[in-house]
Amino acid sequence: MGLMFGFDRLVGWAVRPGRSRALAPETGGSGLVLEPRETERELDRIVDLADLARALPNAELLRFPGARLAEAEGDAQAQPSLAATTIKDICHDSRKVRPGSVFFAIPGIDQDGAVFASEAVGRGAVAVVARRPLPVPVPLLVVEDVRAALSRVASIFYGQPSRVLPVAGITGTNGKTTVAQLLAACLQDTHGPVGVLGTLGGRLGYDKQGKEVRVSLANTTPGALEIHRLLREMIQNGCGSAVLEASSHALDQGRVRDVRFQAAVFTSLSQDHLDYHGSMEAYARAKAKLFGLLEKGGVAVLPADDPEAAIMRSQVPPGIRLVTWALDKPKNPAPCHLQGEILSQGPKGTRIRVHAREGMTDLDLPLIGVHNARNAMTALAAAMAFKVPLLFAVDRLCQAIPVAGRLEEMGGTERGLPIFVDYAHTPDALEKACQAVRSLRPKRLRLVFGCGGDRDRLKRKIMGKIAAQCADHIVVTNDNPRTEDPERILEMILEGVEAREGLRVEVCLDRREAIRHCLDQAEEGDAVLIAGKGHEQGQVLGKETVPFDDREEVRAWLRRN
Repeated sequence: MGLMFGFDRLVGWAVRPGRSRALAPETGGSGLVLEPRETERELDRIVDLADLARALPNAELLRFPGARLAEAEGDAQAQPSLAATTIKDICHDSRKVRPGSVFFAIPGIDQDGAVFASEAVGRGAVAVVARRPLPVPVPLLVVEDVRAALSRVASIFYGQPSRVLPVAGITGTNGKTTVAQLLAACLQDTHGPVGVLGTLGGRLGYDKQGKEVRVSLANTTPGALEIHRLLREMIQNGCGSAVLEASSHALDQGRVRDVRFQAAVFTSLSQDHLDYHGSMEAYARAKAKLFGLLEKGGVAVLPADDPEAAIMRSQVPPGIRLVTWALDKPKNPAPCHLQGEILSQGPKGTRIRVHAREGMTDLDLPLIGVHNARNAMTALAAAMAFKVPLLFAVDRLCQAIPVAGRLEEMGGTERGLPIFVDYAHTPDALEKACQAVRSLRPKRLRLVFGCGGDRDRLKRKIMGKIAAQCADHIVVTNDNPRTEDPERILEMILEGVEAREGLRVEVCLDRREAIRHCLDQAEEGDAVLIAGKGHEQGQVLGKETVPFDDREEVRAWLRRN
């Protein structure tokens, strides 16, 4: 019998049928449903325009000819009431509007959705939601925050799926994707199929033919409309739980504000996205918003050995329980549920001894690097919050499949030249990836990397400095330059490179040629790390994305050599 954690009271979920009209899983699933909020019991679904108005009680309803409320029943002159107009869809892209849609005119960075309101009506929109009056011949609801209105309406329109489906949210600068995949592996057999939304796309359960349903996503965290639609699809496909990567942009923009999170997980915090947030303080506050969205009876999973977790903890509301963990011996030891100790590291993975209040076991993680040991501990703690037995979770992690583009070994080991592709595009991630490859004790570490254009410029010099400290041979190249001058980006990176004995630095704007050149220079006993793009299959040049995959470039080189 597996070692069990005594966390029966960690999550206040009750096994009961859902009170909403959202579809229940067709398979066994976990059946975990939270008690609905009082305010949400009044409106389970949005069927017509009257429901829409009730969902947005603070909206100003502007009535136009042909769309006014019927003041009295039986009034032959009264226009059709809002309740008589059925809503078939909700949309914020005028190009996707179909007859019966409600169009949300979201103010964007480049364009205001209000500009497209007339086009949406022309395509069949039966109502418009905007932040200011617009001359449209359909009911118009004026709200202060269109994004917030869309989030609430999307949740209700799709039957509030997160009332039925337990959702774990994962936030942090680095590690979200790996932790999400590891946690999903731990939950797979105990909670039924697990839905996942994140950087690698969406996994939505299985169709009637038993085939896994996968979708691509434009962003790590989709918009509110897409999130609730996909959560509902997960339920229809038999998922028993869901894991959602919550980016700082999504949290700041309120994309997940109406998702009922039963677990919130923090991975790490380091410099990134300062072009958007402006400061590390604002960036941290955005991340911390996830913990303020936890449902009563939910669980916050935090590292006890990371001081950056303090701001996350400060946002945890009353009625939330904490699950904490630490790796090795923290400088300021604090009581925690899980304590990990790295016993050994090698080319095949990392052995971690896990100490729990109820016992001890060893985890043979098939991933290299201290950062992946931390990712595994995070996933393990999150699994405990879902009441997964410790030994079962450890067994699943021992069988973990390396995540695409995350220190993914591409081959070359048999010839004494291991080649890795990694998504590292922040200073901390680049340093951790280099350290992980260094732990294999190569003669030389050869590194290909660059920095993205139209993004945080402050990190470029820092990444140049880290590369020079960690690698023996650096090839600086393009990494999604977008609309910036590629040569200027490389110049900013090189400003941080400090010359030292034995360090070789080269510049090659063409990423394909940079990868080939670095691999051609590599010798037996070396290790090569190609960082920045990981799983990505495109290179953004100007405003155009052209096909490009670091992994395919490595495979092509291996075939030729």
